[in-house]
Amino acid sequence: MFTKPHSSSKTPIVRNPRACTVCRAAKMKCVGAEDGLKSCQRCKRTGVECVFEKHRRGRKPGSKLSEASKMLRRLEKGLNTAKLKQSDSSLSTVFPADPRTPQAENTQFGGLQSSDAYGSADGYAASSVSSRTVDPEEEEDGERSDEKFPAKLIRRENSFFRTILNPEHKSPMLPVPRNPYLPQSLRPAPLPIGYNDPITAGLINENKAKILFDAIFLRLNPFINLFDPALHSVAYVRSKCPLLFTTLIMAGCKFFEPSLYKECLRLANELAVRAFAEGWKRVEVIQAFSCLTYWREQEDNRTWMYIGYACRMAVELGLNRYHAKPPAHESDFQLRERRNRERTYLVLFVHDRSLSMQTGRHWMLPEDDFIRHSETWHEQGGSPIRCEDVIVSAFTQLRRIATEATDMFHTNRSLSDGGNSQVNIDMVLKNCNGKLAVWTSTWDHEMRKANGESFHFSFTNLFCLYSSLFLNSFGVQSSVPPANRTNSHVRALSACFENALNVLGIASKDFREFGVLRYGQETTSVMTAYSAIFLLKVINVLPPNLSKVDASTLVTPQL
Repeated sequence: MFTKPHSSSKTPIVRNPRACTVCRAAKMKCVGAEDGLKSCQRCKRTGVECVFEKHRRGRKPGSKLSEASKMLRRLEKGLNTAKLKQSDSSLSTVFPADPRTPQAENTQFGGLQSSDAYGSADGYAASSVSSRTVDPEEEEDGERSDEKFPAKLIRRENSFFRTILNPEHKSPMLPVPRNPYLPQSLRPAPLPIGYNDPITAGLINENKAKILFDAIFLRLNPFINLFDPALHSVAYVRSKCPLLFTTLIMAGCKFFEPSLYKECLRLANELAVRAFAEGWKRVEVIQAFSCLTYWREQEDNRTWMYIGYACRMAVELGLNRYHAKPPAHESDFQLRERRNRERTYLVLFVHDRSLSMQTGRHWMLPEDDFIRHSETWHEQGGSPIRCEDVIVSAFTQLRRIATEATDMFHTNRSLSDGGNSQVNIDMVLKNCNGKLAVWTSTWDHEMRKANGESFHFSFTNLFCLYSSLFLNSFGVQSSVPPANRTNSHVRALSACFENALNVLGIASKDFREFGVLRYGQETTSVMTAYSAIFLLKVINVLPPNLSKVDASTLVTPQL
């Protein structure tokens, strides 16, 4: 006959009515602390100090809940319970296992934060709070913290309204502790059902992808300065975002595997549509949409839309958050990932301002604390300083100079119609040209400190010359009558003429000698085309003592 063992043979586990700070942060039961007299079991195992603090939750003693508050709490509790039940019951139906990917415990996001995983049925996040890659508690660092904005007030004050108005969709992925070092093996991110990247489509294999990545970093990245070769390996990019991986392979195939370009372009466009429709939000998606514009087809006119979308996403993800000091105990891998986010925002800022100069439309990203402190950003990535980071910092300052002057010129144009112009163009140009001269001297010195090569000096000089050409062109506008032109107009015309010649000289001589002319992004093509057109037009407004024949003799060899 079997006898039931006495319950007293096993020591009962005593649950503390209060939780220590460690257990409270983990949202787990605090066991064995005996109301703070000794360390709990979790703190003993981990070897950390067991600290008890008085929580601030609940209502004040002696106060009573109103009937409305009681009803809201019951409703909120019911909603949360229903959501948990629905999440548990739908894991096997709403989130079916993809035969191409391993199970959750062997997920490709092992060693990465759970926020690196996408959260929709196909493994990709829809537009929701859970899709953001920034910590909601750190959001104040990148946004205005005042609570007068309705969305912020609702989010802060009442979790009930947050549940009703903006419910979070839980990801089926289990949270995994983050590895501070780059994992040696990363599995590809799950693709949406019915979609492929170049490898799953059978266009290339992994070895071919590595060869294309090497070519991209050698030939294409020096023109955009967006990626870090030490971070953006094939395995890393493919584990983060199939859209970025496909877009980079597409860009590489355009120059190095033309027979595969059209098919890779189709795959990239399909994933871009899916990303936009479902609201994928991460830094790699921003990089992908930017890369879709750099080497676009001539008939593709989506640059303004793509960059605008990327700008909004960058602000929402807090990529412009300014850190006066780097986070404590930051590993080398964490440093590279942080600078990857910051670099993406700076490059996007430069691209946004470049589009504003080219189209006359207003820019979308303002000058915030991060932009204002970006002059030394290239020095904050450790040693040795990367030449690409020097270019990013330099171009950010160049765009700030150009935007300041352009805004003044546009203000003058809007006021001149009424005959009350308040902007002295001569003074603005003098100040602007002085800043450009200082910029050239400063960043030539910084590039030498980084041991820059001839290409880097020519590349930075190209952008400075084009900016000077564009800004000085405001001093020779056709709206200024010839009789009213002063010596300053002649100086502006001379500067434009010389700068345009030098732009074409760099493009046709330096880049040709380096063998990189064909790899330039769209901005480079716009700058050279504008310089050539300006030279053709300036022949008709040259001073009388210089004949058109002489001008043609100077211009023709550069065209």
